[in-house]
Amino acid sequence: MKKSTVAKCALFLTALLWGSTFAIGKLASEVFSPSFIIALRFLVASLALLAAAYPQRRQLDRKYWVDGFWMGLTLFISYILQVGGLALDTSPGKSAFLCTTYSVLVPFLHWFVTKERPKLHHLVCVFLCLSGVGILSLTGGWGMSAGDILTVLSGVPCAVNIVISAIVCKNRNVLLLTTIELWVVTVFAWLFVFLGNGFPAEYPLEAVGGIVYLGLIATALCLFLQSYGLKYAEPAIGGMLLSLESVFGVVFSVIIYHEQITLRMLLGFAVIFFAIVLSQWDGKKEGGAKK
Repeated sequence: MKKSTVAKCALFLTALLWGSTFAIGKLASEVFSPSFIIALRFLVASLALLAAAYPQRRQLDRKYWVDGFWMGLTLFISYILQVGGLALDTSPGKSAFLCTTYSVLVPFLHWFVTKERPKLHHLVCVFLCLSGVGILSLTGGWGMSAGDILTVLSGVPCAVNIVISAIVCKNRNVLLLTTIELWVVTVFAWLFVFLGNGFPAEYPLEAVGGIVYLGLIATALCLFLQSYGLKYAEPAIGGMLLSLESVFGVVFSVIIYHEQITLRMLLGFAVIFFAIVLSQWDGKKEGGAKK
């Protein structure tokens, strides 16, 4: 089998596994605080990546630590907002689509940093994406729920994380940078747990198992699959395959969380998904994101 075919399968599997995280994260958020969920999830993922990266530790220098810190900080902010939205009133299916709006922000943040002007279709993507968010989230006039607002806002630090990663990972050991990034998220999350008295009163086995799955499979394994897939697959195809995460998010939400999908939600999903796919049309790798 060709490497490009294997790479596409890896990206498809990544999107499938990431799609499951929203429903599982929603169930865990009914028992644990957002900071505890992130802390345990990333501790599991960080330990797994540490074992893989340890033999390459001699390559580390100060720049790795600095770049990894900023990658980790932006990723932590994105996750705390996303899980916070799930803990409030955002359903897993809506979260899957609202989170992926980060993809239309990346070209504009990249423009701000590198002075490379976005293309015309990026402006169209922003308009479509905002329209889809409005259809999906606006209720009773122009109001949005607190959970939906947090979820949409989580896309901003996520987009910043992607731009930073795209810049600092060039000619660097991606595994080492990613390992530092995840440990930074882990440390910040545990600080929130300790300072905010975020330890739960009980530890249901199902909820703990779900978080371990998020850490080991949906974070550590998927990061490897994403890196391999984007290395050998065409960037435009890779970005579109990864964007299927939002579709799988709705499917798993219906299966696991028994979410009821309305015609208005389907319309909002369709508009946002079209904007996401269109944003990948120029064939850049920026559409890939760490979950």
